[in-house]
Amino acid sequence: MVESAKKPKVLIVDDTPENIQVLMGTLKDQYAIVAAINGEKALKMAVADPQPDLILLDIMMPGMDGFEVCRRLKADAATRDIPVIFLSALDDTGNKVKGFSVGAVDYISKPFQPEEVRVRVNTHLTMNFLKQDLAEKNKELQAYSVHLEERVRERTAELASLNRMYERFVPREFIHLLEKKSILDIHLGDQVSQKMTVMFADIRGWTTLLEKMTPQQAFNFINAYLRRVTPVIKECNGFIDQYYGDGVMALFPGPPDDAVKAAVSMQTAVAEYNKARAQDGHDAIGIGVGLHRADLMLGIIGSEDRMQGAVVADAVNLAARIEGLNKMYGSYVSLSDETLFSLKEPGKYRHRFIDKVRVKGREDAVTVYEVFEGDPAAIAGLKEQTKPSFESGLQLYYAKKFSEASVHFNQVLEKNAGDLAARIYLKRCANYMVNGVPPDWTGVETLLEK
Repeated sequence: MVESAKKPKVLIVDDTPENIQVLMGTLKDQYAIVAAINGEKALKMAVADPQPDLILLDIMMPGMDGFEVCRRLKADAATRDIPVIFLSALDDTGNKVKGFSVGAVDYISKPFQPEEVRVRVNTHLTMNFLKQDLAEKNKELQAYSVHLEERVRERTAELASLNRMYERFVPREFIHLLEKKSILDIHLGDQVSQKMTVMFADIRGWTTLLEKMTPQQAFNFINAYLRRVTPVIKECNGFIDQYYGDGVMALFPGPPDDAVKAAVSMQTAVAEYNKARAQDGHDAIGIGVGLHRADLMLGIIGSEDRMQGAVVADAVNLAARIEGLNKMYGSYVSLSDETLFSLKEPGKYRHRFIDKVRVKGREDAVTVYEVFEGDPAAIAGLKEQTKPSFESGLQLYYAKKFSEASVHFNQVLEKNAGDLAARIYLKRCANYMVNGVPPDWTGVETLLEK
């Protein structure tokens, strides 16, 4: 039996009042009964509020027969879901098939058997109520699914935004080198060892520049500069490990060619930036770049409540020291011999030997070269022109023939008076000619300043 807070409504459609009376007597205790004696009236009652929950429909009626009434009910979106049970003395299979084809759900033969009528009506009402309930549940489920999908999209967007925000502090490339999918996967102590090239880049005369600026001007300037050089590093397959004041520390996991290309391209980027500065009445700036290639350890250091990515290696300090040599030798890009001779084509970029030095805080000496490919055109041209004389002077210098070496360094300075490296060697030659050479001299210069 159908359970409902109110009686289900059943519409009986029959042109014979006696049949209506029989059916009403059979169903009135369980259902609210309404009746129509023809098809036209039945169609109107089917859309009345409240609509019937089930229709018992006679087939053989004058005017509009039951088949046509059923067709029209099923063609109307407002009534198509109301179950229709045909009533007829036509018991042949053809009429039953026709009845089902126009949308009926069942068939009751005349004369009526009260128990059969009650069972069939109750069964189809129950099925229809279950169908309606299922449809409602599906609608609710679909609405919840849409809501859930929206929440998933929102949370995914939030996580993506969070990752992008964290990537501003811990580079994505750093996370990937640790073989992690996102910053949420990293833990204190995660580390990896890999050979790569370290780059340090500093703005020359930063302290003097800073003295002439307000704090806001200083931040505007440094950010304008970084917006020029940072993309260059990324385009050359490197990534920024950290910013420090006017400086940049970058890492290049791939071949050292990437780092050298970036260093040269950064000089070009700064030259373009200087054009914009000149238009605003500002002085030109210059940068020095130092490169060194070695095995590095990258990992997560700190404590559980404050962690950061870090590079732990002597190579980091050495790259910084090599960068510091630029000011001393008047160079723009300096690199270790390890870096230069790891290039696929060392001769691709114009370069020259600079010195053998033992930098502060390090026992071993390092041979330093200068890449002048990215120097201002006039300076690069002079260095290329005087390179044979400079190299001849170096050979004689390391052979302790200081007088002869001085001749070549003077030749360099005659054409390029601003060559600080040649001037340094000329000064050393003069010193050794006056004071002699220490017995343990190897040509390596120990530098006491950073």
